[in-house]
Amino acid sequence: MTSNQSSTDLRKAIEATTKSFLAAYTDSADQHDPSLINRDVTSDCTRHLLPNTMLKAFGVPTDFSIDNASYLKNLVKDLRVCSVQNSVISNLVIDTEARKAALTSTSDIVYKEGSDSHPIEFSWFLDFNEDGSKVKKVIEFCDKDTVLVMHARVEAGQPKEDKSS
Repeated sequence: MTSNQSSTDLRKAIEATTKSFLAAYTDSADQHDPSLINRDVTSDCTRHLLPNTMLKAFGVPTDFSIDNASYLKNLVKDLRVCSVQNSVISNLVIDTEARKAALTSTSDIVYKEGSDSHPIEFSWFLDFNEDGSKVKKVIEFCDKDTVLVMHARVEAGQPKEDKSS
């Protein structure tokens, strides 16, 4: 917290950043601008995925993390096939002293090829910069079964030259 920033102001900043961070998933699709996914994160933000069983299913090490450029690349692939809509934040807890937030969210994954959609749930753990305006670390605890279904559909919907990346 900066010397001129009260705990209440920091809490408001963290809450606003958290809401904007989650809304970026929908905004990226709605505004046809995948780069919006990184609007609320620091340039050196890292994202970590859980549960480890999901990482193992993807064949990546359990200490895997992803940087902004790689996350954006994955989102571009996702947006060719589906989008995140109707996100709702629940159970938001903010710790101003530690500059952290924890929350759960539910969203709808909507596929472009038709009216097909399904819900997806996440638990999020976010670390913030000094003034709460940017997220510097993300831990996503994913709905493994739904992520695996979505990933298979995203991969199936990629142009041939992109399937190997």
